[in-house]
Amino acid sequence: MTRISKKSAPPPPPEVKAPEPRKQNVARSESTPRSTAAASGDTFVSSKADTRQPVALEVPPQRGTSAALQAQEVAQVSGPGEDGKVTVRVDAGTTVLWPLMLETRNHIEIRVTPLDLGIAPEQLPAELDRAMAEKLADDTNAYGAAMEEAGYASLEEWARDTGYYGSPSHVAWAEAASARTGGQIPASWWMKFDPFGGTAGNGSHILPTGQYPGAASRIAMAHDTDWDLGRYFGVGPLQALRGAPNPEDLGPLGLDPRLGGELYTSPFGHPDWEVTYESEPILPGTRPPQYIA
Repeated sequence: MTRISKKSAPPPPPEVKAPEPRKQNVARSESTPRSTAAASGDTFVSSKADTRQPVALEVPPQRGTSAALQAQEVAQVSGPGEDGKVTVRVDAGTTVLWPLMLETRNHIEIRVTPLDLGIAPEQLPAELDRAMAEKLADDTNAYGAAMEEAGYASLEEWARDTGYYGSPSHVAWAEAASARTGGQIPASWWMKFDPFGGTAGNGSHILPTGQYPGAASRIAMAHDTDWDLGRYFGVGPLQALRGAPNPEDLGPLGLDPRLGGELYTSPFGHPDWEVTYESEPILPGTRPPQYIA
């Protein structure tokens, strides 16, 4: 989640080139609607159909993972449904339950109501450039000293080194952020915009349970998106953050009740969001989805 310091903004840190991605696809059942926004493309075309065709997200290999888990994640995006919500579903890999030695397959599912940004298509590139510059300045103010001490030039470089950038939870958050904008802003842009988007904490300093599958990360999946939209675009439930001189004074992690922040932490969460972390056992003799090179 975002914390902004009161210091004046130094120049944005230099862009760090992403490592060469691995290109693989995940097989699926043809009966399952799915789609993705391409994380490597510069152009995004929104479809009015209920589902979009699947496109592989290019993400960097994560350190300390198997070749299968290094395969790029593919998000399933469908909707809107009858309630107006778009559904994002991402395979989050497998875990083994001890001492039963039972393997489970995990998924992140986020259902979100789209917002109208009120930005004309021809104005969008300039608006995205402006928002990116403001975010980089805010990040440098808030985390510049910590980045320098840790030896990183940017939050993106830091997030890539930790393995969070391009992880299933980062992809799920970015796809949900894209869905929140009605598909107007692609997931690839959101990943670069907020390299730790979907985690609870300040930059790389993540709170306990603040990273998937922790309880606080479920709040962050929704709150990080609406914080960014409110702070940098002036839309959504947290639009009062736009132009706020000292947003770090508006409550812990921006969850001030005056901004509707309590809706993200209530037992039912914000009505525009449904964030679910699912696990299902892989029974002996069944085959998990195959990763195809």
